[in-house]
Amino acid sequence: MLEVIRELLVGNLESGDRLEALIFSAIYLKWINTGQIPCFEDDSHHRPNRHAEISRLIFRELERIYCMKDTSPQEVLAIRKIHPCLPSFKAEFTASVPLTRIRDIAHRGDIPHDLKQEIKHTIQNKLHQNDGPENLVATEAMLARITRNPGQYSEAFVEKFKIFHHQLKDFSMLGNLTEQLESIKESFDDRSLSALTLFLECKEV
Repeated sequence: MLEVIRELLVGNLESGDRLEALIFSAIYLKWINTGQIPCFEDDSHHRPNRHAEISRLIFRELERIYCMKDTSPQEVLAIRKIHPCLPSFKAEFTASVPLTRIRDIAHRGDIPHDLKQEIKHTIQNKLHQNDGPENLVATEAMLARITRNPGQYSEAFVEKFKIFHHQLKDFSMLGNLTEQLESIKESFDDRSLSALTLFLECKEV
């Protein structure tokens, strides 16, 4: 998925082609993120950090275009539409082995063998092959299933899976606004931290 956008945007775009490329990229990513276009696996096998690395390349190119003197308001608008659709490239996702929790979960000794296999084939393997929203959908379906009857599965397993679900939402940039702000607050200066604190207080009122 992201390879298509990278090939379209990263490089020496002529100014006349730039707006069209940005618009097409924004539309394509929106359709992917809303499930209008399904992601299919090919025979390739990559760690999820590859998706994060490509996302970072695209983000850098968007920032480069954004800061150019001849960038039009329409191009700026298209860039703002693309940003929320890119997977996260925080340090934990660009490491050589990101999202390894699901691999550990699939090898736990306190869950049935058939459930292990289902987790491996419907979530773990697919996460290595594409970065589409189908991964999160499959994870949410599994979470709903293992929490439907409390006590059916070990509490430790369920808790680890909940953590993985939260991590995957973070990777997909689909966490709520509060979660996203909390995740980057370490980079805030004092003024920004004060603004964040005030925002959170107002949100709870």
